[in-house]
Amino acid sequence: MDLSVIIPSRNEEFLNRTVDEVLTKSRGETECIVILDGAWPAVGLEHHERLNVIFHSKSVGQRAAINEGARVSQAKYIMKLDAHCTLDEG
Repeated sequence: MDLSVIIPSRNEEFLNRTVDEVLTKSRGETECIVILDGAWPAVGLEHHERLNVIFHSKSVGQRAAINEGARVSQAKYIMKLDAHCTLDEG
């Protein structure tokens, strides 16, 4: 992988849209790592080979979630993204 996009999330309304945009608009070998911090999303995430979902039943906090995403990443670069973002091509 070239890039891991780490998305910490807790009750985020637009998580599905953000993950979809990361997976469809990214270029190169990009994976998306979502850390669900204490809650499952209202609408489940669709399975994708470049999506890694980590669930914590009790909240660990945003910083710990980001650090965990960085630890599981196998990419050369990492990027943190909020769960309510929209992206452009590439």
